[in-house]
Amino acid sequence: MAYNPITNVSEAQFDGGSNPTELDFLRPNGFRFQIANIPNVSFFCQAANIPQMSIGQPEVSTPLANIPFPGDKVQFGELMIRFLIQEDMANYKELYNWITGLGFPENHKQFTDFIKTQEYRTALGNKNKKEAIAQVSDATLFVLDSNNNPNVKITFIDAFPTSLEGLDFDISQGAGDYFVGIAGFRYRTFKIETVS
Repeated sequence: MAYNPITNVSEAQFDGGSNPTELDFLRPNGFRFQIANIPNVSFFCQAANIPQMSIGQPEVSTPLANIPFPGDKVQFGELMIRFLIQEDMANYKELYNWITGLGFPENHKQFTDFIKTQEYRTALGNKNKKEAIAQVSDATLFVLDSNNNPNVKITFIDAFPTSLEGLDFDISQGAGDYFVGIAGFRYRTFKIETVS
């Protein structure tokens, strides 16, 4: 019986049992990120993360040892993205406007003006419902397979920006460097689905 080594891991085939059928590995650069109300940020996104998640673990004390039990509340970490900033700062301003609209640092009109810019998303509904919908947006991270097709869809429900890092202009820097914006988001939960 001749030995026939498999030279390409993706050529491996297994029939049933507990052996894996998928042997291609996840690539860190195989992704696409989208948020509907900030399309310019989405287009120039350079990095995004799947945040940490954890569950509490209460302990019951005994004379011999503390015994941990699974908790009942899941905590989600911060969603962080990095994006190249356009020369006219259009994508930076998308996030700036969203954050200032939510926080209205000067007056309440900033909030109502922001809500009006989101009317294309809120459509019909009463005033309170429109305001609630306009403040958040679902974000989607598509994980791509080895052929650059969407393989897994991760949806962050009711995401909103919590931070936008500042930009440090510096005349001593070389001409080839471009600004990269960094933004943080919180969200209610996230779902992971396989794309068929």
